[in-house]
Amino acid sequence: MASAAFTEAAVVWESTELDAVLLKADRRLVGAGMSVVRWGELVCDYPARRPVCSMKGFPKAMRRRASASPGRYIDDLKTVEGTVAPHTGSRSKLYALEVDGAVPAEVKNWQGLSGAGVFCEGVLIGLARLVDRQWDRCLMVLPLSHLLAADGFTRAVAIHAGMTPRLQPADLRPLLNNAPDPTLSSSYLLDPRSQVIGLTGMTGLVHRIEQWCRGTDRIDVAAVTGLGGTGKSRLVTELLHRLTTAPGNQRPWSGGFLAETPSHTDYQVLTSASYPLLLAVDLAETRLPQIRDVMAKLADSHDGAAIRVLLLARGHDTWWPALRRHLRTQHVGPVREAFTLTPDDALNGHGPEDIYVEAKAAFARRIRLLQQAGHGDDTWPDSVVADAPRHYGLGIEHAPPQPVIYHHIAALADVLAHANPDFALKDQPMEVLLANEEDYVRRIAETRLPEGTVDAKLIRTLVTAQFLAGARTARDGRAAVRAGFDVHHRGYGITAPPDAHHLAALDDVLTAAYPATDGAHWGAVGEPLAATLLTEVETDSGDEFIETFLQHDSLRTEQRHQTLSTIARTAQEKPDLAAAAHRAVATDPERLLPLAAQTVTAELSTDHARQWLAGLEHAVADRAAQPDADPDTYQWASTLISDIQERTTADRDDLEELISASTTQEASASDPPTPDTDPALPSVDSHLVLVKPRVGRLTRTVVTFLALCHLLLVAGVPSAVAVTTGIGNDGWVLWFFVPTNVFMHLTVASVFGGRQLGALPPAWIVPLFAIGLTTLSGLMLDQNWSPPGYPPPWLLWPVLFTPGLAALTFAWRIWLGQLQDTRRSATP
Repeated sequence: MASAAFTEAAVVWESTELDAVLLKADRRLVGAGMSVVRWGELVCDYPARRPVCSMKGFPKAMRRRASASPGRYIDDLKTVEGTVAPHTGSRSKLYALEVDGAVPAEVKNWQGLSGAGVFCEGVLIGLARLVDRQWDRCLMVLPLSHLLAADGFTRAVAIHAGMTPRLQPADLRPLLNNAPDPTLSSSYLLDPRSQVIGLTGMTGLVHRIEQWCRGTDRIDVAAVTGLGGTGKSRLVTELLHRLTTAPGNQRPWSGGFLAETPSHTDYQVLTSASYPLLLAVDLAETRLPQIRDVMAKLADSHDGAAIRVLLLARGHDTWWPALRRHLRTQHVGPVREAFTLTPDDALNGHGPEDIYVEAKAAFARRIRLLQQAGHGDDTWPDSVVADAPRHYGLGIEHAPPQPVIYHHIAALADVLAHANPDFALKDQPMEVLLANEEDYVRRIAETRLPEGTVDAKLIRTLVTAQFLAGARTARDGRAAVRAGFDVHHRGYGITAPPDAHHLAALDDVLTAAYPATDGAHWGAVGEPLAATLLTEVETDSGDEFIETFLQHDSLRTEQRHQTLSTIARTAQEKPDLAAAAHRAVATDPERLLPLAAQTVTAELSTDHARQWLAGLEHAVADRAAQPDADPDTYQWASTLISDIQERTTADRDDLEELISASTTQEASASDPPTPDTDPALPSVDSHLVLVKPRVGRLTRTVVTFLALCHLLLVAGVPSAVAVTTGIGNDGWVLWFFVPTNVFMHLTVASVFGGRQLGALPPAWIVPLFAIGLTTLSGLMLDQNWSPPGYPPPWLLWPVLFTPGLAALTFAWRIWLGQLQDTRRSATP
């Protein structure tokens, strides 16, 4: 776009009917440094969130005289923006883009814009085709669906780009997870959304789910469960491919994976879809509140096409029955189906040997394409070949039944080990993949950090912290980087705070290595690799990384919860990791135990929940035996764990109710501001919760007694004034002071004890007014009855009423609770 130089290009496909041509040019001259282009379409009719579309081209109106040569003209670049109103141009099967801003005075000055790519939410949706001579603010756009349906187009793209183009719902992109950008990393190559390897087996299961999708119900939800690595996510991508390329006159589908951190949460957009939608929710057991929110919006109003929601999880014996009951009360479809995916399903008709050989060929083909695209590592001495010698895949034909991911790992390890003999020195295939991943991150770090400052071990620790804590916002990213940095350097003392510019550069490295595929601040390394990386970092730290990281003060409550959830999920295959999490919870039970309990009740199967709780029980008991342990705190912790253990297999709703108060209290009070946090940034998940502080029995008794004495005093002083004043002198009016004073003090206690009001002026004026009104009654009593040697009344009464009102306020909070906003951090 910036150069006027010409370059040669070869035609690889063309269509006279569509007036379109596909060109291949020298990558170094055209497209260098550009991001991957996604293909998409518009699927919704929702005026409240109509996305802005844009195109860049060279219309005649932008022709300029060259300053160096006045007799020569230059076609300059113009960006045109507008919106595509649904149904406009529907009969001609073209998008009608209504232009925003200035337009040329004459229609002919649009000439030259034809063929420009039209983008929506960063997705290519069509090509500018023509302008109506009678309506110069409306440009007609050829949808990409015409190209994908044209003979030979998708085949030509697949041959030269390595991936078959598939249409994404561009206007739903803010709500969906996007496929990762191609990189020469093990994490990308293993990601099922990268579709490097074709789907094997599962024919019968895919057919059953496809038939369920094509049912008559407007909305329906089903669960798909299976062990990690069995192919649940890959199954969804295959199912979407089948539905979106429907043969004949069947209406094509659209959809994708629902983002855990969407750019907005206006889920009602989904109800206006013109095409049937298939939405998948990965790790559904950890996202139940989001699922309830989505389904509530779909149940309230649904005028669009059919919607199917697939909930992917490792098991469904804990969360699915309760969620199904909830959805039925919301009148969300029949909600009957639950599909189970076993390791044998992927082997249906394929042996381990077949899967290994096919995967090796697929990995080699994709890696060569990545190298051609400029992602290659020039340090590899050998080329990538599909028939790489077997080392990690030796004897795989006799391998015991296991998830298909392990066959893919062995195949990728052999391909990488042949290309780089340094990798072949590793003992395990996962170590080979991890070495390649670290090389990938190192290359990014070397381009973004000053020369000679790349610390490989620190980068490993930060990638692990990124995987554990996540980051919805830039503020969360800073917190995770600070926590990982401090934990990595623990034990050396703090001579100076870490340099803010260095921390920001490290944040930039993590964001570039693992960009977010949704609205979050960053993504993370893939889980198969992350589990091994976490184990190695924990071992290198002397089994202290997890324990120290969980207790770091910079992490927010949501990040601690995600860390515990991730460790609990990873510990199912690597049990040693759970012990460190248990020690961290036992060290700080008030902050971490409610989150750990929530993880148990919502995310783990019954057997793993029992193991997790047993480990917590032992860790808490060991910590309670230490001399500095608070008996009340650890008695509460032991009681909570025992209650959860008793009810683990009984009633999951009751379990959620049991821990909700503890969890919400921790969420509202455990995140003190740190120098790295930015109070101007908005928080998430705002809602008011009723919190009752945990206090000892003695404290409760003393505070309640003082509060009752204060109420008696507040009522007694104006009563004594009224009694000692003659009726003839209108003393009966003074009896109104009795209920007025009591009402004022109870009002202050209820408002300031039951709410978080901050430092607003009424927070000081109203209590002072109540104390002053009662002090006035005391002064009137002194006029009627004042014993000798009495202290000054203007001093005595405020001294008595002020601590009494404080005791009454705190007693209200103890017995009735306080409404707190979980977004607000407690003051230190």
